[in-house]
Amino acid sequence: MIGLVEELVLLAIEDDGAIAHTAGSVGFGMSLIGAALVELSNHGRIDADLDSLRVMSREPTGHPVLDRVLQMLVIEETLTVEQWVLRLASETPELVRLALKSLVGRGVLEQTESRFLWVLRSRRYPVIDGREQKEAKLRILSTLLGEDLPTPHDTELLGLARAGGLLEAFLTSSEITRLEGRMEQVGGIDLFVRGVESAIREDQVERARAMMLPMY
Repeated sequence: MIGLVEELVLLAIEDDGAIAHTAGSVGFGMSLIGAALVELSNHGRIDADLDSLRVMSREPTGHPVLDRVLQMLVIEETLTVEQWVLRLASETPELVRLALKSLVGRGVLEQTESRFLWVLRSRRYPVIDGREQKEAKLRILSTLLGEDLPTPHDTELLGLARAGGLLEAFLTSSEITRLEGRMEQVGGIDLFVRGVESAIREDQVERARAMMLPMY
């Protein structure tokens, strides 16, 4: 199965192999960190509440991106999800590299010079381990335009894509505004998604302060 981190990376790749502008935002990187934390939690490697994130096991998951993030989490430090997202944001380039390498190795993408092209041109995933999985962007659109409740995985995917500004790669600003109510309904209140949202706001505040209050 294609995991959350890989799916967010795929949302930043256009049909023709071009890179969407959303991949250049700070929110993109923080959403990847949040996705890795969600997956580590699902694998039983970490646990979290409003006050702190705790490492429950150091056993590798076998996924390079997740194991990289797991290695960076320090057991002795008591930090919130938001604080860990802020601290690990600088790891984004390495996480993207590992995710792309995994996607190429699993036959989802192929690298051609400076582009990553979909192996199946219609933005479909190949069948992996005998399982078929509908592509992320199509699932997000189906969730937003439909009435059914999404799976927990798709709820987290939508929440992280929304928090990181990744929806702007394939939806107009007016469409996002129009679908805001549906996003609130199905986006959930996942602790890790909220941590990403808080981290992005905190980063924006710090950047604004640095801009408006320069040191002389």
